[in-house]
Amino acid sequence: MPFPGFVAKIQEAEAALGANVLEPAAAKAFLDANPTTLILDVQDPGSDMIPGSYNASLGTLFFKASTDLADFSDPKIAGLAPDAPILVNCGLGGQAKLGAKILLDYGYTNVKTIEGGCVAWKKAGL
Repeated sequence: MPFPGFVAKIQEAEAALGANVLEPAAAKAFLDANPTTLILDVQDPGSDMIPGSYNASLGTLFFKASTDLADFSDPKIAGLAPDAPILVNCGLGGQAKLGAKILLDYGYTNVKTIEGGCVAWKKAGL
């Protein structure tokens, strides 16, 4: 019997996020209503991102979002208030859900993702 993998982790993240996985139009409305939102792209650097995104690849997010690792935390992320609006994104949405789950686990409460990621965002003409 195989061990649980990526799909199981995505399902766990989706359960934690609930209604905070937004269709592209709803994500755009969230950004419009919350102009201070951090658009956090967790893809590897150099990937195609939504304009205005801040990049912290998924593998580094554990450290960059941590408030108890001063030498490794990123003030752009770890310096946010727990209720600051954050829209986590990636190419297709899976890594973003994992990243958003990390942020929820760290105590951030206003975390959203885009269903389908950058691909869906662009298909929606945004």
